[in-house]
Amino acid sequence: MSIHLSYGGYDSRILDTTSNGTHEKYGTNVSYVLADIYVGDITCLQTAFAKDTYGVGYSEKLSDMSDRLSSVLAVNGDSYNNNRHQDNGTIIRNGIIYRAQSTDMETCVLNWDGTMKIYQPEELNTQQLIQDGAYQSWIFGPSLLDENGKAKTSFLTWDYIRQSHPRTAIGYYEPGHYCLLVVDGRQKDSRGMFLDEMASLFESLGCKAAYNLDGGHCSFMTMQGNVVSHPYKPEHEVPDGIFIREEKNPA
Repeated sequence: MSIHLSYGGYDSRILDTTSNGTHEKYGTNVSYVLADIYVGDITCLQTAFAKDTYGVGYSEKLSDMSDRLSSVLAVNGDSYNNNRHQDNGTIIRNGIIYRAQSTDMETCVLNWDGTMKIYQPEELNTQQLIQDGAYQSWIFGPSLLDENGKAKTSFLTWDYIRQSHPRTAIGYYEPGHYCLLVVDGRQKDSRGMFLDEMASLFESLGCKAAYNLDGGHCSFMTMQGNVVSHPYKPEHEVPDGIFIREEKNPA
């Protein structure tokens, strides 16, 4: 297992004028932290629910979850149980199917063989996912790259997500090679990213696929017990997370 952290930042020269100008006060700067990850065994990449419990109403600080799991690196997940997602989509975590419902959102699936695929709503078939070896699935989105690894310019999501925000996303290069991105936001040093900006970043990194996870106050990254992103508020409790662990074979 190998993890390399890097920090990036730039002046986008673009103000976010959406939402009646409420984001303009954050300016045009953007900053982020990127974890480049290699794992020799896919079970080094695990997920966990807050309080170790699947369901609505459970939340926990990501740092506490990371301590409990003895993870090396952790980011927030997709908030599978929020109001928009709690009753739809397929949720597979560490190889266990917790929910299999239809959805109007894109679904990101990581397979046991290390491959990652993002499914359109009409493509989703839970039985086929099982046959293909689904290991993890997330329901938030949107996807950020097309089938050729090029940045998308239109996105399957709702208007609020199209504004600039703090972001968390996962990128895929090849089996065993991934990246996790946390974009700082809602502060003078970083307003957050628009989806097309994040898509362009993943294209420049050379990812084959990339998928947006929950953002805003939930966006958070820790490494070896230290907060390595720059959240605009104190740590927020989240419903779930993604964890890179040296210990293999999730329970």
